[in-house]
Amino acid sequence: MSRVLIINRQRLGDIVGCFPAARLLNQAGHEVDFYCFPQYHSIFRTVSYCRPVGPEALTRRKDYAQVYDLEITRREYDAYRASGIKWRDYVYAKYADLAPAREALPHFDQLPDVSDYHLPSPYALAAPTGISQVPHVNGNWFREQCLAISPGPWHVLTLRPDTRLKWGTPLRARSLDHLPSLIAGAATFVTINSAPNIIAAGVRATWYQVHEAGFGGQSNYNAPGQIVLHQPPELAHYSWRFRVHYWRRKLSGIDVSGDIGS
Repeated sequence: MSRVLIINRQRLGDIVGCFPAARLLNQAGHEVDFYCFPQYHSIFRTVSYCRPVGPEALTRRKDYAQVYDLEITRREYDAYRASGIKWRDYVYAKYADLAPAREALPHFDQLPDVSDYHLPSPYALAAPTGISQVPHVNGNWFREQCLAISPGPWHVLTLRPDTRLKWGTPLRARSLDHLPSLIAGAATFVTINSAPNIIAAGVRATWYQVHEAGFGGQSNYNAPGQIVLHQPPELAHYSWRFRVHYWRRKLSGIDVSGDIGS
């Protein structure tokens, strides 16, 4: 059995978005190593078809039958945006043999038991925050949507254990590999276009996702069963990451007319 290497160092959503490629390669008879930063390694406990490795893998590329670099680097960013195509289509088009996995959803075949979280039955779960989104979702609007969908009780995924919320009960996954089980177990799940949205595609029949504006909606991960919510454009607050890229692109002479909205 030959060994192959996938490279996607960062962003949990992008890493999970590469799981279909890893599974396809494993089903083709390869052992699959996946190079990403250590803080993401725990999510690999939910899958049996690939394993995380550190940067030492890059020093022994010759030991691999094939290396699949699926990360959109800074050098590629403007070309990706100019393409107008979805992340999944752009990344999977890099290698012809990955084409069959382009429309496949993440598959989690080793879900952990999360009963020790002692969540009520049923419970509703919300994921209103992320790290790399273009516009941040307005918190009040998001809360109103959730409460209109379900009376709860609502638990809200947070990045920090000391987060104080104006609504719901904060819930911090103790490990990334707990996220699929927590999302799967919720009676109702509402998320922004972040890693939980991509994870939901692999563990839920239906859920709600807030459309991410900017770049004509290019960044949105779409999947069957997803019910899309649209935040009023005037409520969008664009992140500092977006503003940095926006002004860099504008000062470089790139047409940025489509960067905001839709």
